[in-house]
Amino acid sequence: MDRRTLVEFVTAWILIIEAAAIMILPIFSIMNIRIVFIITISLYGIIHLVKNFALINAKDFSGFNAALSCVVTLILLFFLDINDSPWNLALVLFIWVILMSLTKLKESDYYHDRKNKLWELNIVNLILFIISGILAAVSLNYTGEVQILVIGFFFLINGILELMDPLAAYLIEKK
Repeated sequence: MDRRTLVEFVTAWILIIEAAAIMILPIFSIMNIRIVFIITISLYGIIHLVKNFALINAKDFSGFNAALSCVVTLILLFFLDINDSPWNLALVLFIWVILMSLTKLKESDYYHDRKNKLWELNIVNLILFIISGILAAVSLNYTGEVQILVIGFFFLINGILELMDPLAAYLIEKK
């Protein structure tokens, strides 16, 4: 397994573990969606920034773009009150999905330019990411407990989708 595949594989598993941790928060009566969402987006950005520095020689800046998307989302979170209005939470999540979709599209273009077959998988992942993001944003009109579970499931789906790329790269490399 090459370095890029290994870094992406570890990153995806960390995101899956983060999503699982989010989903068990309601068990411990942690219901403040604002704090949970800020921590989730912050960790997501930090993880992708570390991924970017781990792959700095690969000239792939998708990790930096993802971290930049998280920073824009965090700035938005400080202006909008997402505790009182679920529509604000849905808006912030939808904007983050749009920014991340642009990042994932750029990554697909990166693979396409290098004549790598993984660009097709990235396009399918992008479509699934957009669909799951829209469904998550629409489903946020409930109590704090349900909102945390929806965010957790969305980030779990996102982690699984990010796991598909290094897994496919490893299987193609092994073949």
